[in-house]
Amino acid sequence: MKRIYKNKSKLRLMIDTKCDLSGYETVLIMAKKPDDTEVSFPAVVKDVENGIIFYDVQTEDDLDMAGWWTFWPSITFDDDRTACGRAVKVFVYDEGR
Repeated sequence: MKRIYKNKSKLRLMIDTKCDLSGYETVLIMAKKPDDTEVSFPAVVKDVENGIIFYDVQTEDDLDMAGWWTFWPSITFDDDRTACGRAVKVFVYDEGR
């Protein structure tokens, strides 16, 4: 995996949920920042059957802190069922390091 740098906007966060997403209503990529605050990003479903989702970083403020971030998927289905996936830790670097 390439390094991720804070305050950069040319990045796609992609997650394999390992779950069939048929009947999904809302799909989010949840994130816990290094300061323990939580944020969410609206995800796009790339492959419903295989559960591949992604979020294209929109602004420099999306990943605004260096340090360990935790990402996980959160899905709500059209029948009100919910699911979340395994969390993954990723280090976000300061530029020039």
